[in-house]
Amino acid sequence: MRWFRGLKQAPVTVALIAVNVLVYLLMAAVSGHLLVFDNATMIRAGASVTAPDLVASHWRWVTAAFVHANLLHIFMNMWVLGQIGAISEKALGRGLFAATYLVTGFLGNVLSSVLAQGPTVSVGASGAIMGLIGMAATFAWRSGQRPVAKALAFNILFVLGVGLSLSARGVHLVDNAAHIGGLVAGAVVGFARVSARRPMAVGLERALVAASFGFAGLAFILVQLVGP
Repeated sequence: MRWFRGLKQAPVTVALIAVNVLVYLLMAAVSGHLLVFDNATMIRAGASVTAPDLVASHWRWVTAAFVHANLLHIFMNMWVLGQIGAISEKALGRGLFAATYLVTGFLGNVLSSVLAQGPTVSVGASGAIMGLIGMAATFAWRSGQRPVAKALAFNILFVLGVGLSLSARGVHLVDNAAHIGGLVAGAVVGFARVSARRPMAVGLERALVAASFGFAGLAFILVQLVGP
């Protein structure tokens, strides 16, 4: 819980959580359900869809990172997002944090769609969150913060281990491809951030934050206009 006290210094994390919760509440209001959503509701909200008879808009690779399947799903993801944001947003840069959420969520969903076998409906912030964890872990390791890096690496191995174990047993509740895609992309960003060394200019930070949330908003608008 000590990590969550740091949310006062992590406004981008709070905003990301707020957007995810807002999307969930809008889905609940439209569907009349709160605990769990069916595929039709998730597709309408912006899920990433792979099916022979349905060519989904690529904008869904963005919006799917803000859509969740049920109450437990969003609770767990926002819990982890709050923790990673509280410990890393300020250190890595708020603009980079916002952009990384969007980019790694997008790339995770791209990989998920490419590797999908048969019709799938994919939602959740976990690909983007794995991207943020990958960025933070790489940054911590490369900047000499080994205890932090090891703690984050343990979380990474735990999530991947659970996901792969479930998949091996035929339980397809976890999108491993999205997790791995987001993680690798985030690690690349973390490596680049350490190499840059100097903190990002304030103006550029703000521009990245505005652009990230603006792009996400545009994606939702286009998904609603284009439809499935």
